[in-house]
Amino acid sequence: MPDKQCKNGHMIDESWDLCPFCPPEKKEPPPSFSVVLPRQDPAGTSAAIRPPEPSSPEVHPPLPKAPPAPKIPPSQEAPSSPSPGRISRTSVMAKPILAAASKRFVVGWLVGLNRTARGESFPIRIGRNVLGRDRASDLYVQDDLVSGHHADLVFRPEERRYILMDSNSTNGTFVNGEEISQRHDLSANDVISVGNHRFLFVPLCHEGFYWEDEGLLK
Repeated sequence: MPDKQCKNGHMIDESWDLCPFCPPEKKEPPPSFSVVLPRQDPAGTSAAIRPPEPSSPEVHPPLPKAPPAPKIPPSQEAPSSPSPGRISRTSVMAKPILAAASKRFVVGWLVGLNRTARGESFPIRIGRNVLGRDRASDLYVQDDLVSGHHADLVFRPEERRYILMDSNSTNGTFVNGEEISQRHDLSANDVISVGNHRFLFVPLCHEGFYWEDEGLLK
C-alpha cells in the first residue's frame, strides 16, 4: 500500500524517488559561474544555494576631450638647438669680437708719491685719461686744490706718445716742478704734480714694445 506522498499530493511507494503521476520537471542548466550546493531546509526538502545576481555596472558619462594644442606659426617657433659637435658661428664669435674692439689696454701707470695716494698705482689706458676731483675721472684725486676736470693724459698708439694737457685748471699742472702751458710730452720717470699730490709716470709701451690692433704684445 502506498505510504509516501509526492509534492503534488500523489500517494506513491516509499522506495520511489520520482512520482510517475507528476509531469517531468524541466531543469535549466546552471550558469557557468554559479555553484549549486545541496542544503536541507527545516522542512526537510532539498534546496540550492545560488549566488546573488550581479548588479548592473555603473555607467559613467564620457570624459570631455582636451582641446587640441594651438598651432605656432613658423616665425614664432623656438630655434632648434645645434646638433652635438657643431658650433654656431654667430653666437660664439660675435661677442669676443665686440669685446676686443671696445677694450682699452693698459699702456702705463701713475704711482702716487705722497699723501693718501702714496704707494698706489693707477693705470693709464689707450686714448684719453681724465685726472680730476670728479669721481667719474679715470684718475680720481681727492684734493681741494684739484679741479673737477684738471688735466688729460693721452696715449696715441700710432705715434706711441704720452701727452699731458692741462684743462684750464685753477691751480695748474706741473711736470718735474715746472708748469706746463698747453701740452707736454711725457718721458719715463717724470713727476706730475696736481694740487698737493705728486705722481711718478711709468710707461709700458715704447719702441719695440707696444699693443697691436689685435691686442698682441710685440
